[in-house]
Amino acid sequence: MRKKILILLLCICGAVLFFVLDPESNFFPKCIFRSITGYSCPGCGSQRAIHDLLHLDLAGAFRHNAFLVCSIPLVLGLIFLERLKSTNKKIHALFNSPVFIVLLISLVIVWWILRNVFHI
Repeated sequence: MRKKILILLLCICGAVLFFVLDPESNFFPKCIFRSITGYSCPGCGSQRAIHDLLHLDLAGAFRHNAFLVCSIPLVLGLIFLERLKSTNKKIHALFNSPVFIVLLISLVIVWWILRNVFHI
């Protein structure tokens, strides 16, 4: 129980930090991959997207990292399904299967390529 409370408190502190501070400032770390190569990684823009989402700016968040915005419902759904794993083992097995994991990794790679080819 203490671990869950600690995780919740850390998430709340992180949300407050991202709400109050603009990730465009020098306080936040920059992407090492982008600094070295000049190309965006799949996560580039995530900090700014989270900041925009906390300010209810969905369009701005989508501009900064569309993949992150689209994946939030999936992540929340997976967290919910993980909590229900004892009640429905088939669904739990489906989302923990190698096929699903390969699909997710493939989506990230496709996003990585598309955002650099089309400058998304």
